[in-house]
Amino acid sequence: MSIILKSKRLTVEIAEPGIEPNTTTRFDRAGFITQVTLDRKYEFCTKEPNNLSHPCSGGVGLCSEFSLQKPADDAPIGTRFPKLGIGLLTKAEDKYYFYYKYDCEPFDITYKHTDTSITFETIPKLCMGYAARQIKSISIHDNELFMSITVENLGELPLIFDEYCHNFLTIENLPIGEDYYLSMPVVSQDKKSPWIGDSLIGRGSGITYNKYSDSASIIDVERDEITADAPIYWKLTNRKSPAWVSEEVSVKPERIRIWSIDHIISPEVICSFTVAPGEKTSWTRKWTFGCK
Repeated sequence: MSIILKSKRLTVEIAEPGIEPNTTTRFDRAGFITQVTLDRKYEFCTKEPNNLSHPCSGGVGLCSEFSLQKPADDAPIGTRFPKLGIGLLTKAEDKYYFYYKYDCEPFDITYKHTDTSITFETIPKLCMGYAARQIKSISIHDNELFMSITVENLGELPLIFDEYCHNFLTIENLPIGEDYYLSMPVVSQDKKSPWIGDSLIGRGSGITYNKYSDSASIIDVERDEITADAPIYWKLTNRKSPAWVSEEVSVKPERIRIWSIDHIISPEVICSFTVAPGEKTSWTRKWTFGCK
């Protein structure tokens, strides 16, 4: 059963932690947003497809991920390691694979909500010297969706991690093609080529497509290519639709990764953090859903 938030213009559906589809061992179970509908007409969220080079990892809509790589690398096979936002995972092979369905001892997650807001608390379990308490609040007003995140280090070792929202987005399910344009505050991306696939291409201060493809394509925009200070902002439009979506992030990212396939565009603003034991850090994301 979904948790529903409603404003005058937005309806936001959030999957409860531990209830399908919010049972993956990849995506943060606090604030797993499966659909956003604008003006009861335009839906923006879609699902990670199955026709990938790796098994589908269960992504839907606006789903965040934490990457805390060191314990995943250091844990011996057969032992548990922490995955922020999820729980303690049992390592099955030498290498960590994001798409693998790991045996999981989940973190306890509590939440309280009103008609227009919800706050999650993720309670850690100490493992390998790591423990992170997370508070995530989501609220909506008119056509804007706000997310604030605080991570507090309750462990014995520094937390060195990335956080990003996968943004499995579409505009009216229109297939990828030259009508889509993703604008960002970056140096010219003219003729930049993807490092995976061949459908994405740089154009001006953003990214578009030179063709449709049902195979994945990825382009990275590195930190030194971003021309603005925080907050960082991107906007996705399609010439065949009046609908559009944008995201604003309060910290300058290490990179912006654009992942795309079929009718899905996923701009991932990847933010890096280091939090010492006893310290905490906070940041925000804001999405705006509009219609011309």
